[in-house]
Amino acid sequence: MDSEQDPPEYGARTNAFKTIIDKVYIHRLPSYANRIFYSLGFMALTCLLLLALSGITLAFMGQTWWLTNPLGIYVRSIHLWTVQAFIAILILHILVALSTSSFRAPRRMVWVFGAVMFFLVLIQTEFGYGLRGDFSSQYRAVSGADFWNGSYLGHWLNPLSQLQTFALHVAIIPLTILFIFVLHYLLEHTYGIAKPYRKDVAYKMVDANHTILFIRGGALVAGIFVLAFFFHSPYVPAVRIADIVAQDPALVQSTLLQEFNHTSDTATYLDSIDPYTFDTRQVFVVVPYEQYRADTPGTDAWAAFQGESADAQQADLAQAGEYVAATSTEAFASTTNPVIAMLNTLMPMAGSGMYESLIDQENPSANSTYSLRFLNDMDVLEAKATSLGFNTAAWGMAKDENGHSIGLPPGSWWLAPLGLVNTAFNLLSNPNGDRDAGIILGLFMLTFVLFPYIPYVNRIPELFNLGPIIWKAPKSPEEEKGAES
Repeated sequence: MDSEQDPPEYGARTNAFKTIIDKVYIHRLPSYANRIFYSLGFMALTCLLLLALSGITLAFMGQTWWLTNPLGIYVRSIHLWTVQAFIAILILHILVALSTSSFRAPRRMVWVFGAVMFFLVLIQTEFGYGLRGDFSSQYRAVSGADFWNGSYLGHWLNPLSQLQTFALHVAIIPLTILFIFVLHYLLEHTYGIAKPYRKDVAYKMVDANHTILFIRGGALVAGIFVLAFFFHSPYVPAVRIADIVAQDPALVQSTLLQEFNHTSDTATYLDSIDPYTFDTRQVFVVVPYEQYRADTPGTDAWAAFQGESADAQQADLAQAGEYVAATSTEAFASTTNPVIAMLNTLMPMAGSGMYESLIDQENPSANSTYSLRFLNDMDVLEAKATSLGFNTAAWGMAKDENGHSIGLPPGSWWLAPLGLVNTAFNLLSNPNGDRDAGIILGLFMLTFVLFPYIPYVNRIPELFNLGPIIWKAPKSPEEEKGAES
């Protein structure tokens, strides 16, 4: 009966949708292009969509949910495993393009857009680790900040700021990747699947098997879900200043004095550029002390210090150095040293967690920059990373901070070349190591992006003659039956 047919307007919408899909699909392609080698782009898109869905869920539910709730931990694990799959697939996609020289003219811009997108994905991934809310976030943020500072970009990119990192990871970089992906695919759709550059390779044009694309994409998603269920995203609690007070109060006290005396790593930081232009005395000592004192009557030690002569101030600083180094403070019980008074005021605040909260509220746009720099000045982040075998010296950050010799899921194994560069050029002991690493990696990225335009170099992949392996067309059902008989 006619009543069972779709209403006219519904049918029109359905036809319009089918028309759009038909225009998006590539319908005719070389016979070899139905093999999995040419499904990698679709599988990468599948990962991109899954990352968007899981990422939006995580952002909406919040950090407490994804760190403590079982479902939140599972979604976080899906997000991490999807990143692992995404980057692995992109690397395979690049290797296929290299092996088949599919970047030849007129398809060179297809490669350029893809290469730029790949590097944006790597950057996006590290900013994502910085938002996880655990020790990994802290250590990667500090390490990443050193790299950006050495690359002369530290005034604009500050991984220590959670607000900036969130904006970059959730909005700016994803939208840029999506835009470049659209350009990449539009060119791919316009030119069609790359044909063999060798004239002796036989092929025929066939219909695209779109069904197998979705089967492969579905299998990929199912695999990610299973891995995320059995191997959760690792978690080591973040290091807090209050924790260090409980473990080693002398370390916290001596670091406070270094900040006040302008001798800490942050106060003397010069890594190609100096993005930490704030006054460590003000940020780490004076401002939190004055905030505490505003609600507590008593002598203003900071005002007293300011009222002293330069010689008296130097004498106070020297005595404060003796005080923090002493195994017993009984000899200083009757001192009126204003620097010691400020240290003794701040230490209980640091032990209660109030101090860390206060310094991170001083400049909302800087967010966690101050607390992370203070932790870094105590060298506790590097020490913990080393104890876990999780640092840039260990082949980049190939091993995540899960305490196992072989971590599942793995860490940022794609940063292994960074560890190789550090080792080959001895950059870890070089005062300008981050700058040199930035220059080396910057030149590599530029060469990689412009690879199709570099004469002679762009023909190197052809020497390996791997194209025929990929161009081999799958057997037809008739050929398979013939082989069986």
